Amino acid sequence: QKMFNFRPQELTKVETTGNQLRGIHCPSPRSGHRIVVTCGNAYSCGGYNPISVDDAVEHILFKELWVFNIVSKTWKHLKTSGNAPEELASHCAAFIDNHLLIFGGTAYPFGAKSSNDAHICNLKTLQWSKLETTGTPPKKQYGQAMAIFENKMYVVGGTSGYAYSNEVHCLNLATKEWRQLNKCVGPSHLRSEYEPEPRYRHEIAIEDNKLFVFGGGTAAESFELSRLPVFNLDTNTWFQIATTGDCPEPRRCHSCVQIKSDVYICGGLDAVHNYSCLYKINLKTLVWEKLKISLPYPLYFHAAASSESNQLFIFGGVNGHENQRTNDMFSLFLNIPSLETIAWQAVLHYAPYLALTEKQKLFELGIPISFLNEIEFVPPTKMVSNGEMSKGDEEVMIVLSEGDEDDDEWEDL
Repeated sequence: QKMFNFRPQELTKVETTGNQLRGIHCPSPRSGHRIVVTCGNAYSCGGYNPISVDDAVEHILFKELWVFNIVSKTWKHLKTSGNAPEELASHCAAFIDNHLLIFGGTAYPFGAKSSNDAHICNLKTLQWSKLETTGTPPKKQYGQAMAIFENKMYVVGGTSGYAYSNEVHCLNLATKEWRQLNKCVGPSHLRSEYEPEPRYRHEIAIEDNKLFVFGGGTAAESFELSRLPVFNLDTNTWFQIATTGDCPEPRRCHSCVQIKSDVYICGGLDAVHNYSCLYKINLKTLVWEKLKISLPYPLYFHAAASSESNQLFIFGGVNGHENQRTNDMFSLFLNIPSLETIAWQAVLHYAPYLALTEKQKLFELGIPISFLNEIEFVPPTKMVSNGEMSKGDEEVMIVLSEGDEDDDEWEDL
């Protein structure tokens, strides 16, 4: 077996396992969805795919929630209840205290029905509920950007499908009250010198009470990243700030994750190009760095999120080479995690099928319970030799035909 060698910033394609035999299929290829990553799991909500059926195009909006267990590498379609959101393309998502928070988004046709509601799903009970709020919420839009900072949800921009916004709103998650922090004044000749162009499919990050806007655009243009619009949360005013270093090209429909003062940008497109590269900017030094890694193909309208151990996951989107939606998942550690996390990665490398082992046995072997709680354990697996495969409620029985003597055969699970 290949020796384990931990390499930060090494991109790998995550190969899912066990799904077909367990009757669990992967999510369909999609774009415009969002993911969040928790301790041991990645959740994917919503998305869109136009599928050709009998020379016609059927437009499918995925009103569904999936979970991917990082250890067992299996997807599971979650059966939820309650008041789930309907507008699940180009929405926003965040993970807060074991709850999935969804805001905004559009149904299909895009812009015909958009949302300014916040919905939360309890990830233990899988119960959806609509957040009842007061105050002045944003307009019903999609493609807005959202960030959580000090128990407040900040929402910037978005589109109705024909008009674009640069308004900033804040929802206090404790009081459930909306506040509008600035207004979109319309045409460029009416805006202040520093007020950014209205936009959608941009991303935001917050550092030192300053809200940074990254890219975005309209149907006709994409906005630069060499000068960043910044909104001062103390004074509720806009200003612009210049960056240095290896700056990315203008883009929209990219992904963005923030780890402390570092922001990572992945993929995206403009009017001519689509991109596969990854960039990092430090919000204190404002220096861009192009990472030495890139995706195997240009990608946009995808989703990305990072774990507490700074492991980045990138899922779905539009493959720019083929102009087709994908359900590929990629992963990399953005920087060096704790020694404990590296040791856990080594265990998973040498024993990739821990999910097939009883939890108690693994605990007795000395694996910390915090890591065991990250595993979605699968039913016990048995091999029989009658040439058939059967699956019961409690276990999956895998059958090897005569001559299949290599134990590696059942590693395809």
